[in-house]
Formats: sequence, structure tokens, C-alpha cells
Amino acid sequence: MNIISYETYGYSDEQTLKQVKILEHVMFKTKEVKKGRGKKAIITHEFVYNTEEDDEVREKIINTIKHYEAKLETLSKKNNK
Repeated sequence: MNIISYETYGYSDEQTLKQVKILEHVMFKTKEVKKGRGKKAIITHEFVYNTEEDDEVREKIINTIKHYEAKLETLSKKNNK
């Protein structure tokens, strides 16, 4: 599984999840793009950062969020026994 790791910076799991959600907010930002002219113009939403490398980063962000949410959920279940 491809995830982003902040452990080398000394972040806890909660802090890592918070940082990745901030990164998610930035990388999933969209802008309106108008295609065509006049009445037949179509407005579409495209990512602001839209390259192949950015698509890979978005996949890593999604995988990281799933990983750390599951990890924190299991930790909370263990602590509530």
C-alpha cells in the first residue's frame, strides 16, 4: 500500500491524519473551466493541480487517510476495553 509517512518528523498518528487532510484539501481543489462560446458553452470542474504526478499523489492521500483512520479506530477500540 502506498502511503505518505510523517513518522520521520516525529508526528503521532493523529497529527499525521490532520496533516494529510490539509494536503487533501489543497490537492483536491477544483476550478471552473469554460469550454465553448456563447449559449453552448459548458462549464466543467478540473483539478487545479492536474498532472500525472498529481494523480499519484491524490491516490497516496486517499490510501493514507484510509490507513490512519483504520489505525486510529483500532487503537480506540483497544483502549475502550
